Amino acid sequence: MALLYGAICISVLPFLWLFTQIRVVGNFSYAFGNIAGYIGAVFLLWECVLGNRELQKKWNMQKGELIRTHIILGVWGMFFVLIHPILELMVYAEHVSFLFLPDISTTFDLHITAGRIAFLLVLMVWLTSSLMRGSVSHRVWFIIHLFSYPMMFFVFFHAFEVGTYLNTFFFIKLYWIALLLSYLGFITWRIYELRAKQDIPHQSI
Repeated sequence: MALLYGAICISVLPFLWLFTQIRVVGNFSYAFGNIAGYIGAVFLLWECVLGNRELQKKWNMQKGELIRTHIILGVWGMFFVLIHPILELMVYAEHVSFLFLPDISTTFDLHITAGRIAFLLVLMVWLTSSLMRGSVSHRVWFIIHLFSYPMMFFVFFHAFEVGTYLNTFFFIKLYWIALLLSYLGFITWRIYELRAKQDIPHQSI
């Protein structure tokens, strides 16, 4: 597990470096809001990957420790995800409705709306995992958690147009693309595993 914790810490280092570049955006609140979004995205990405049971088996992970890691990632991921839009609202003096009302009139607004969709999906998954866990069936919980997969695509799409740091530092954009490609690789592998499972009964007949 030490290697896993090390990998998680290393994966957020490029975004922690951005705290040395606050001058790019002008003030700490705006900088922290931006950086919180990136860190939250990394934690959510890890949470999606580590929540896969097949991967847990392949990496021979201890279930108890993995569950604790999953919970920690969820708590801190949600913290940073919440900080991101709250600080953005404060900086731009927007009404809270800005977080939920869709707007696709321009390319920029389309990317903002992608962030809104991702935020709503994160809230939905988080609420059913924490506050509402005892009041929903396992099937409902499982179905809602499947939204975690498209949620990450909205997260990645959101930042490409509106991410100030992403569009200022080329290596940050490259790293963001690398994270996206890694996630695409995980999804591809996941689909392959599911198809392989479906083929097993047919092969045994």
